[in-house]
Amino acid sequence: MHPPRAGMKTRAAICLAFAVLAGCATYRAEPPRFAGAWPPTESGPRPSIALEITGSAIQDGFPRDLGPILDQWGFVTERGYRESALFSDVSIDRGRSDPHADLRAQIELRAIVEENPVLAAFSYLTLLVIPNVETTDIAVITRISTARGEPLGTIEGHGKSRTWYWLLLLPISPFSEPRTVTPGIVYDLTRDAISTLHERGVF
Repeated sequence: MHPPRAGMKTRAAICLAFAVLAGCATYRAEPPRFAGAWPPTESGPRPSIALEITGSAIQDGFPRDLGPILDQWGFVTERGYRESALFSDVSIDRGRSDPHADLRAQIELRAIVEENPVLAAFSYLTLLVIPNVETTDIAVITRISTARGEPLGTIEGHGKSRTWYWLLLLPISPFSEPRTVTPGIVYDLTRDAISTLHERGVF
């Protein structure tokens, strides 16, 4: 993923700069790819739903915002709800509650970005001859409520990606950028949340 705002932009710039001389590559660590039935089997009436999507991040112990990656994560989250075919309408709550929506989904996207500072320092000083790894823990917290705000169900899913910075990764760097990997994790966590909540009878 792109690191949170200032810090994240710095690391993205480092990755881009070193891509000429070395490489960086992001890999999905968990969860396994979603393997459930998709879209889920419909049962009963299809309610309309309004999504309120927010994001936050912590990098090396300091709070940050998610930066540009939030748009991609938000897009795949909305895509999951639309593709599920469980709702008559899916809208995005941009600060104004949709008075016509039957349900509301408050979806919080969180990222915790960590790396070993000593290893990182040695890695950058050696121009990535010594590899460095950055771990991103991703959480998708979903809270479903009625239009009146009555809680119906909550679920929290977790995933993880690792971004390696290393001289020998140059050939695959263009194909394994964080922005090409982490949205897939969020998408699968969203699909898993929708399927689980549907099985529980929340919608």
